[in-house]
Amino acid sequence: MTQELSDYISKRYNRWLDYSKYHCTLNGMKDEAGDVLNEVMDSLLRKDENELNRLFCKKQGQYRELDYYVLRMIKLNVTSDFAPYKWKYPKLPIDAHKEFSTIITYAGETEDPEYDEIDIPGKILMMTNKVRYIFENLEIPELSRRIFEYRFFQNEKFSDWPGPECNTTLYSEFNYVKDIIKKKIANH
Repeated sequence: MTQELSDYISKRYNRWLDYSKYHCTLNGMKDEAGDVLNEVMDSLLRKDENELNRLFCKKQGQYRELDYYVLRMIKLNVTSDFAPYKWKYPKLPIDAHKEFSTIITYAGETEDPEYDEIDIPGKILMMTNKVRYIFENLEIPELSRRIFEYRFFQNEKFSDWPGPECNTTLYSEFNYVKDIIKKKIANH
């Protein structure tokens, strides 16, 4: 594997992990996002080097075919019952009749002590999902939709925007969508 490819994978890893977290959360696997991505990375890095280079070298807009491949594999491993991840790590059966509050550790305490700490990552995920839900149900122009998604969900800079629109248009459209979403959140 070339150093350039290795650097690219390292650079994109956190974005791919966010994508994995999103799909895992939607599918009731919220604590398995890292495992799913690592399974995809293992499979990817076992590919023939020529195939890896082909995926890396082929660009589609601002992304590479490698990005699309990894994202497809993440979604497949999360959603398909026949995916490699689900076959390798099957879910353990749960006894629906078991009263979990009666499970006691050797120290005589329940397994999950209560914490008074605020779950900040949980709140951020909840708000991001709320924004995503509102955004997906908005009736707005396609350009506004693409601009907001590019800046908010993909966390890209407007200076890297692939289209012909100027910064004034980008910020204007982004703020337009952001204001609509803020109002909808305030009304709920």
